[in-house]
Amino acid sequence: MPIYSESTPVEARAPAAQTSWSRLKKALGPIAVVGVMIAKFFAKLKFFILPLLKFLPILLKSGGTMIFSIWIYAIVFGWQFAVGFVLLMFVHECGHLLVAKKFGLKVSAPVFIPFMGAFILLKDAPRNAWMEACVGIGGPMLGSFGALVCHSFGEMLDIPTLIALGSSGYFLNLFNLTPVGFLDGGRIVTALSRWLWLPGFALLLWFGWMYPNLVVWLIVILSLPRVYSLFRKRTEEEQRYFEVTRSQRWTMSILYFGLIAILALAMQIAHNELADRGFVPHTRTHQPAVQ
Repeated sequence: MPIYSESTPVEARAPAAQTSWSRLKKALGPIAVVGVMIAKFFAKLKFFILPLLKFLPILLKSGGTMIFSIWIYAIVFGWQFAVGFVLLMFVHECGHLLVAKKFGLKVSAPVFIPFMGAFILLKDAPRNAWMEACVGIGGPMLGSFGALVCHSFGEMLDIPTLIALGSSGYFLNLFNLTPVGFLDGGRIVTALSRWLWLPGFALLLWFGWMYPNLVVWLIVILSLPRVYSLFRKRTEEEQRYFEVTRSQRWTMSILYFGLIAILALAMQIAHNELADRGFVPHTRTHQPAVQ
């Protein structure tokens, strides 16, 4: 049984204090609940925001050349296609960047050049052919996924421009898989066989002859030194660079030739869907105007 002194009327003050506190809790209760919910929401959201913030400096550095490229493409193809096409190139370059970062290689932000594409500079050279091939195929793999997203949304929403973007994205990544020069395919086949450069070089010559294009002939000319270097006598250090295990060679072969087959099929499907809709896109990069 509690004992209180007469000088401290606890029971007289307790109801008032309890009433004030309960009123305060009732007033702040909903605010506190909302505050906790917001805190939990942002705690979960940080796992999605933080990876995006890592790419923010890259996006800012690339912003100038991106905007310039969009402006140039918009003059020819319209702003909607221009924005989508440049973003697809950005996704492609991010594929290279992610793999390079995975190997601990320092790279520059993507740089965009209208009608020539985009590129990143490796500040650290790959240590072997396997690493070079992985960085090389990272772009076409992520870029192909980006093209597939455009194609899929174009089908679902019945927007021919998105399907045309998907088709152009397929072609962009397929062309980059040509095994020659500084194209992605040229870097990938360093882990497979140097002999693949010969049909790749012949294909590039044929393409440049059938569809005259300054960019294609520039690639042909710039590829000549690399073709020579691959077939001259290698030093012992160079031979070690091209040493690849059998499992690595098989893995890269499946990824490389499988991606080529998938892109060729996807591009044909997209082309047929556009034809069925009676839409002949003037933005089809795989149908040069000069015959």
